[in-house]
Amino acid sequence: MKKFIVGVMAISALFVCSWTQAAELRDDHPEFHIVQPGDTLWDISEAFLKSPWLWPEIWHVNEQVDNPHLIFPGDVLALVYIDGQPRITKTNRLPNGTVKLSPQVRELSRGQAITTIPLDAILPFLVSARVVSEEELQHAPYVVAGDEGRLANAADNKVYVRGIIEPEVSKFAFYRRGETYIDPDTGEELGVEALHLGAGVKIRSGDPSTIRIEDSVAEVLRGDRIWPTNDEQLRPYYFPHAPTSEVDATIISVYDGVIQIGQYDVVVINRGERDGIEVGHVLTVHQRGKQVEDPYAKDNKNVNEDGSVKRFFKALVNSKDTVTLPDEEAGTMMIFRTFDKVSLGLVLKAQRPLHVMDKAKTPY
Repeated sequence: MKKFIVGVMAISALFVCSWTQAAELRDDHPEFHIVQPGDTLWDISEAFLKSPWLWPEIWHVNEQVDNPHLIFPGDVLALVYIDGQPRITKTNRLPNGTVKLSPQVRELSRGQAITTIPLDAILPFLVSARVVSEEELQHAPYVVAGDEGRLANAADNKVYVRGIIEPEVSKFAFYRRGETYIDPDTGEELGVEALHLGAGVKIRSGDPSTIRIEDSVAEVLRGDRIWPTNDEQLRPYYFPHAPTSEVDATIISVYDGVIQIGQYDVVVINRGERDGIEVGHVLTVHQRGKQVEDPYAKDNKNVNEDGSVKRFFKALVNSKDTVTLPDEEAGTMMIFRTFDKVSLGLVLKAQRPLHVMDKAKTPY
């Protein structure tokens, strides 16, 4: 509960901070929008704004009501002007001018509010994604054996685990070593991906403890690691916003092993909490410029700066002149999970195919 309150306070702070960018309306923006089931805040913001991450600048709420920033299906959003500036606000007036009558008591839970992005696209990663250091992996509790001598264990099987130092914890998730993330710019090891195998509950404490596997997406083997699960991560509230400082990151991995990255794919970037990356940061993805052969450079004095000796040796080894094309803006992503040195982002839009090694930068 404490984490939820802190999260809401952080989100609310975004609405009162000063932005260096001005929210600019789309040319084809609507005057009203009736919120439908399945809408996301990102979709609505895209309908009104050229830069959807600037929604906090244009959103106008009644601070006297509970949870004023939450939007529910059925709400009517209207574009109004306050002191000459465009604002989006809730209204009870429908686009045709009639007044929408609402019950005097409207009991809606936070869970019924629209989400900022499609929650089903990131929910598995909120629950299971984990990046750890080599030391954390080495010293994590581990499966020493399966019940009845089983080598591979699945749902409803029992396994025996050593190294649990939090006796009050009862719910755990199983993991196995995955990819080691390396910074392509510095060569630094950024962490190890922990592959999620399933979840279980402790039914007997001791050394070893006994854990019953409740669900599994892969077989649990000897040597696999476990960590406590965190139920508070199941229903987070995100709000997209631009970083306040320059971010120059690189996509270093993509989940599900796809080659071409598209909308709603989850990627890993080589920047994390230590670099100031926050949940909700929106980054522009730039397709890295290719290196292409330039057969015309050698004959153009304005391009070719090689001396005669260098040109001779290049010809001797049949070295070709090349040029690196500029990076091109190709999409938008939002950070939804951060670790110390890396972060996970959801691709919200891809104008062209994205790839590992493409850049992710502060939007302008």
